[in-house]
Amino acid sequence: MAVTDFRFPVKLNKLPVQGLVPESSSSAPSTPVEGQLWTDTVSHTLKVWNASVWKDVLARGDQTGTQSASTISDLASVVKGYRLDEFASPSAPVNFAGQRATNGADPTAATDLATKQYVDNARAGIAVKDPVRVIASANVDLSTLPAAVDGVTMSAGNSFLAVAQTTGTQNGIYIYPGSGQAATRRSDADTAGEVLDGTLVAVAEGTKAGTQYMQTATPSGAPGSWTQVWTQFSSGGQTYTADGLGIELSGTTISLELADATLTKSASGLTVGLVTVAKGGTGATTVAGARAALGAVGKYTANVGALTGGVPLSITHNLNSVDILEPSLKEISSGELVGAKWVVVDANTVSLTTATSYAADSFRVTVVG
Repeated sequence: MAVTDFRFPVKLNKLPVQGLVPESSSSAPSTPVEGQLWTDTVSHTLKVWNASVWKDVLARGDQTGTQSASTISDLASVVKGYRLDEFASPSAPVNFAGQRATNGADPTAATDLATKQYVDNARAGIAVKDPVRVIASANVDLSTLPAAVDGVTMSAGNSFLAVAQTTGTQNGIYIYPGSGQAATRRSDADTAGEVLDGTLVAVAEGTKAGTQYMQTATPSGAPGSWTQVWTQFSSGGQTYTADGLGIELSGTTISLELADATLTKSASGLTVGLVTVAKGGTGATTVAGARAALGAVGKYTANVGALTGGVPLSITHNLNSVDILEPSLKEISSGELVGAKWVVVDANTVSLTTATSYAADSFRVTVVG
């Protein structure tokens, strides 16, 4: 049909255009102008020239605004196809709402999360077993069990550790099914590799309550085919009792009662008390009295204060005796013993008089009595 070749704009005055069909071809028009429309018969899309490239008029990548998710056919499959490591890292705690994270790998870094299998394997590596109720430290008939083991009345399902069986291969961790019945090895200690050199087990009750035992023999097969050697690895809390022969216990303090003094050991150290009275000693009530009763002399030594020539200076020695030896007076600078006038004032005091005045700390006095 004939084509009208317009060489000037057509003004439609806002009238609707019906049946408008843009130019269509399998290749883009040459020398397009901005806003020109073209239907691509290959991709069957309507395109517009934006002054640089042909753009798909209906391409979603060029759209803005809101679109309902239900209108995007592959939204769910595309979003679900992304890996968690492709999303941004969380900046707040992640709530699993009580659900488990499953099928994880073993941790390699210090901050990695650990799987239950990894923890179980690590625990097995240090070979710490669940505690046993008691330990059988003497041979026990494993085929016909007694009602009590190590003084503890057992209940069905309790476990115990046998360490001193006459037949060494019987040593190990057992389950107690009931009095008169046969013991069976506990499920975590009945297969090769479950009891190792270094396996630890704690004891809950009996004479070994609070202790831990370690298996020290080299395994060579399943339990029962080799002799397990269990030795005490650690001690539980200890109970201390005074012997009544001079050792006293009060709370956490242990005291040693001596004939003339008390030696006390506590968290702060050792404390030595004064001479005791009325505990087989002298019966005296003072140090001086005890010394007198024992016939022992006392000694007082000190620097002398300032002396004024011809004026007596009182020196208190507290030896509680008027029967003293003549005090000695030593010049500190020279070490020379010098003479002076001495007077016994009372049982605890003497007076010293020199002809010349001296400064304090010129002499040192010794009184024995």
